[in-house]
Amino acid sequence: MSKEQLKKIYFKALNKVKAPALIKENVKINGNTLTVVDNDYLLTDNTKLYVFGVGKAALDMAKECELVLQNKISGGVVVSSSKGSLTYVEHYTSTHPLVSEKSVEAADKLLKGMQKMKEQDVFIFLLSGGASAMIEKPIVGLTLQDFTKISASLLTSGIDIKALNIVRKSISQIKGGKLANAVKTKGEVLVLSDVIGDDIATIGSAPMYNYKFDHHIIGNNKIALDTAKGYITPEVEITDIVTTDLECSSEEALETIYQKIKEYDKKHKSFCLLYGGETTTVVKGKGGYGGRNQELALRLLVTDCITSNISILCAGSDGIDGRSDATGAFVDNAIYDKIKEQQLDPQTYLEQSDSNTFFRLLDYDFVTGITGTNVMDFVIVLKK
Repeated sequence: MSKEQLKKIYFKALNKVKAPALIKENVKINGNTLTVVDNDYLLTDNTKLYVFGVGKAALDMAKECELVLQNKISGGVVVSSSKGSLTYVEHYTSTHPLVSEKSVEAADKLLKGMQKMKEQDVFIFLLSGGASAMIEKPIVGLTLQDFTKISASLLTSGIDIKALNIVRKSISQIKGGKLANAVKTKGEVLVLSDVIGDDIATIGSAPMYNYKFDHHIIGNNKIALDTAKGYITPEVEITDIVTTDLECSSEEALETIYQKIKEYDKKHKSFCLLYGGETTTVVKGKGGYGGRNQELALRLLVTDCITSNISILCAGSDGIDGRSDATGAFVDNAIYDKIKEQQLDPQTYLEQSDSNTFFRLLDYDFVTGITGTNVMDFVIVLKK
């Protein structure tokens, strides 16, 4: 039962930051008047509308734009890591999390598409997490092979997303507002934030951020968790969004979550604690499967904070957690009997960075498939 309750809370949060809700609230058409957030544009015979985008959520967001705008769209290019097609806009499937030849080809397609626009035209640019890997043009003198080696090393180093993107921008011809430099028309950038603090200069390595175009955060971790809080509050004594800025190693996250659970467990018969953010982890050993969410769940499991009424879900919002098919993992009191039955040693799996294998063997992994959105990670602690 606890797994099902945690799933319901998770999906309430997730659905609020998926494409249907995001686009319906922020893109509208009334006759020939296009409204993007609070800005109006008159679409005439001489003013064509284009849709561009890149990121994990780009395809789904573009599909919703097409539903709203239909043949008002004159073209565009959208890049994502998903397979699929669009009616009015060209879609290109690139790679994530590593840069590849497809990333370079995608960047060229996007750049050429945007350069075709005339000065009187208008565009909507859809930006979401994952964009950093999906489009790329390395600086002159740096081969794609060298660029890929740098990116791969950074991804497993344990450094945070801001530091990662600073390096990426310095060795790129398209990141850090450099894509926007090629655009001479009007437009709006709709942003689904996957970074702490919603830093526009960091999200997706900021390809359109050169101060020429308005950037609008239309979805983030806080919006998602506010929705989750509204859903679960009537069912428990107290609900608390502890933070949407969880930014630390999985070991540090364990300590802060552990202490909060102990505090609330003493005071309240029932509660829900919500955390948002993104932890880091250093990959150890070779051949392990899992990611930061499953590792955090495994660390919580080996503490004494999981009492009979407490259950936890640590999960990403994008459907992917490191090198695995899962997006996270559950922990509750019943798992300990299963561990004994199968004679598993949690510490061994921690040391081998193989959290997914551990949870999968116990049927405690959480698999959603690619969700089409990305607002970092959720930790849901429920006592009921």
